[in-house]
Amino acid sequence: MSWFSYQNEGPIFELFGLSHLFIFILLILICLAIVLKARTVSGFPQIEKGLRYSLVILLVGLEVSYHFWLLLHREWSITYALPLHLSSVTLITAVLMLVFGKQRLFEFTFFAGVGSATLTLITPDIGGYDFPHYRYFHFFLSHAFVIVSVVYMIAVKKYKVTFRSVFPNWLWLNAYAALVFVVNLLVNGNYMYLMRKPPGPSPFDWFGPWPYYIFVLQLVALVLFIVMYGIYRMLVREKRV
Repeated sequence: MSWFSYQNEGPIFELFGLSHLFIFILLILICLAIVLKARTVSGFPQIEKGLRYSLVILLVGLEVSYHFWLLLHREWSITYALPLHLSSVTLITAVLMLVFGKQRLFEFTFFAGVGSATLTLITPDIGGYDFPHYRYFHFFLSHAFVIVSVVYMIAVKKYKVTFRSVFPNWLWLNAYAALVFVVNLLVNGNYMYLMRKPPGPSPFDWFGPWPYYIFVLQLVALVLFIVMYGIYRMLVREKRV
């Protein structure tokens, strides 16, 4: 089996199997390391900048390598390969957040990025690719390191989330979804799974058939954002804003 091949000729991915659980363990350990060493890192500006830009290089490299992989196997198509899925666009906002440090980018990446990445890591649509295939590493690392980037900004750079930011970011997410819906019509795509559900098991299965699940997901997203803020308040003790 070729590690970089397009066809899945190796092990078949198993939900909550060893290779799946390994990602959660790795993610937790990295986030804990960032939190525990946050004060030390923030005290050395050159080290802090180096770590932050290392995350940028990793995220950009993961996204670029995926398009290279599709092009190499002549599978790139405007129908499904544009970086329009929420995981792709929040990877981009994570990179911009790390480079420019804008509060609005941080807030959107916190809510939309961490929320979608967490759900995707729990129920991955990975096409059966498992360790040690390239797609296994790309899929899980590109989602996990969006979460890592947000944890880094909170722990090291001391960025904060307020309850007032919940609703505006929910509106931004809906505005983006409306734009993507139009793009789907133009290119016959299914970005953000707005035209049909993912082929494998996913949270979309809980919310009824198309198009009803789209409206249910709007409410679920708002509730998820509020829950995420509540978890943030419990984990990051700060003066209420």
